Amino acid sequence: METVREKKQNMNKYEGKDNYGRPKVEYITKLSLMDNEKLESECYSMIYQSARCANNSRADWHWMVDACYDEALKRDPKASIYDKAYKECYQDHAER
Repeated sequence: METVREKKQNMNKYEGKDNYGRPKVEYITKLSLMDNEKLESECYSMIYQSARCANNSRADWHWMVDACYDEALKRDPKASIYDKAYKECYQDHAER
């Protein structure tokens, strides 16, 4: 279980705006409202996009994939939603 201090530290990671000027907290809120199936799909998408943009460290995809992992971790200490999405994404794109 997260302490209040840990929650505050996690939210500080997502202060500010994305590259399009939108508050990052909007994406965090969107993730928190997703059911597990939708979150798994979002994790898959962000894992793929983050890997695709590995040469651009400022791309939003990188903090967004971190946010997906953080949300999965809140729901399950093993982050199994994220883990499943990662394995599926790897299988679909890296093992070709």
